[in-house]
Amino acid sequence: MKLGVVVNPYAGKGVDERLVRKVVEKLGEVKLVAQEELGEVYFKEAEVVRIRRTFTGEDTKEIVKLMDGKVDLIVVFGGDGTASDAASAKPKTPLLCIGTGTTNVGKLITPPDFDPERLKVVELDALRVIETDRLAFNDVVAGNTILATINGKVTQIDAERFMKGEKVRAEPKKFRGKIKAGGKIIEGVFGNVFVNLTSKEFLGKGSAGGLAMAAFVGFPAVVSSVNEPLVVAEYTKEKLREVEPIVTQTVSLDYNEKVTIEANTVISADGNPQTYGKATVEVLEKAVRVLKEKRKKF
Repeated sequence: MKLGVVVNPYAGKGVDERLVRKVVEKLGEVKLVAQEELGEVYFKEAEVVRIRRTFTGEDTKEIVKLMDGKVDLIVVFGGDGTASDAASAKPKTPLLCIGTGTTNVGKLITPPDFDPERLKVVELDALRVIETDRLAFNDVVAGNTILATINGKVTQIDAERFMKGEKVRAEPKKFRGKIKAGGKIIEGVFGNVFVNLTSKEFLGKGSAGGLAMAAFVGFPAVVSSVNEPLVVAEYTKEKLREVEPIVTQTVSLDYNEKVTIEANTVISADGNPQTYGKATVEVLEKAVRVLKEKRKKF
């Protein structure tokens, strides 16, 4: 199998060269790599794909576009944000996204200890931020903080300052906003607004509320508002008791339906800040093809 390799060395705590090589050795021959520390330093014998770098997620997106159709598989090392950068290129070539970031919880991610014999191509739905043509596979979130790794520790940082290239720790703040979806309007002061893809994992879990019901009847996504900020890295039992009860309001979304979020805060896709103030999100069916490991049956 001919491979293209893209590495985000700045995701999470950084990338271990031994891990990169170990993963690739299980898959095949490296044909194309991204330039410099984005891949070239690991596989100097491979052909290098070069771009005019912006040092943003657009670099990953552009590199994947240039590799598309020239290899059998594009292997991406990074976190949820890097993976959705790659997927936002909408490649026809399948992606294998190896989680080396801060959270690594998105649907695109495959852990590095996968069994290559159990990998299969799956088509994933996505959330698209229309203003930036960005795809998200975990969530689109309105709020002033995102999670990041600073000095080896996961913490919440200021999303607006991150858009300017700064990593600065910040406390989450409530904001005033309006949500328009499915002919409904939710307006008020929120801790966060989330747009999530539903999952079978929510079935039968009544405590998940509208998210569980949406999954049960077959809606692919849900927009929800919460009255307290939840994008935090340092919650304690005492802090949670202090802010409870947490109140959630939800509206279900179908394929090709749109939700508009208006808020005096940042709106992020899979942990990557996208816009400030307003975003329109639509639900796309089978947006990208990725390799995922088949679960073992017990």
